[in-house]
Amino acid sequence: MRRFPIGLTIAVAAILALALITWKVPLFPSNESPSSVARMQRNCPTHIFASLRILYDHPPIYTEAYSMRDDNGSSTFQYVVRSYAGRQITVKAPPRATYDVSFFFGKLISDDGAWEITDRPPFGNTSVHYTLTTRREEMCRVDQHTVTFTDPEFWARTKLREYDIHLSPTGPLPTVFSGQGIVYRDPRYLKIVDDFRSFGPPEFRNAVARARAEVTK
Repeated sequence: MRRFPIGLTIAVAAILALALITWKVPLFPSNESPSSVARMQRNCPTHIFASLRILYDHPPIYTEAYSMRDDNGSSTFQYVVRSYAGRQITVKAPPRATYDVSFFFGKLISDDGAWEITDRPPFGNTSVHYTLTTRREEMCRVDQHTVTFTDPEFWARTKLREYDIHLSPTGPLPTVFSGQGIVYRDPRYLKIVDDFRSFGPPEFRNAVARARAEVTK
């Protein structure tokens, strides 16, 4: 009578046991338990911040600053304007405001390309300086991007062409403008500024307009 190999029997039993354990306790569970999710939220809270600061070289306004925050789903936003005379007015989010800063932040990143744009050299109206800062802290990871630029309307409406010239120490001078070059016309800077200025419910935007007019008197 042929006997079943003992080694093969042990191997089959081990495979069956491993399959049973894997079925009962997945190696990579796709769904966290409510307690583990809550613990992760406590240890790695979600914070979102976006700000646009506008600095003026000439009176009457010295600086404007829009800032929006979302801390674990709680949204706040405000506007601060300061004159060269030293007067400062702060406009905060109205009570029970339902505007979602996380949605605004997502639009800045996904639609407006706030993390894709880069610093721009001073062109156009160089007496007004813009600084955009976006920051997200999520799942214990921090992503932040800051860019500076002037005159967003210039970048949105003016076509600039950049040429890459290679000079040879022995050869003739190249024909500079014969190539296509790289064309720069980027509406994203203006779109971002417009989104900050149009953010918030009507009462907030009206209060911002009144504060701005007050410091320019």
